[in-house]
Amino acid sequence: MTAAPLDDATLARATITVGLDRLRELALGDTADIEDTAGALQALHRGGDSSDGALDVLADLLDDIAARCDDDGQEHAAEHLSEAAAAIRGQAVPRLRSALADIEGLPGE
Repeated sequence: MTAAPLDDATLARATITVGLDRLRELALGDTADIEDTAGALQALHRGGDSSDGALDVLADLLDDIAARCDDDGQEHAAEHLSEAAAAIRGQAVPRLRSALADIEGLPGE
């Protein structure tokens, strides 16, 4: 018996889940230390002028989907998606950056 092939959305969700689970293990695993925690956070936000952290990519994706929704006459959905992207950039990313700065500022053990 063979399993049915996964649709693209299911495969994408599974890939994201595996990646986030890997970051969780890196940050919180039995042998994790503060540098491992910082590494996991850096994957979510690269810092500086870079926009290749996972949260930045997610915000960009939401903006792109919002533009598509707007083009398709789904203005309300587009507005909500744009607001979600703005919240990531305006709230989540700066707070993550602050937490990362705090962690990286800790003296080594």
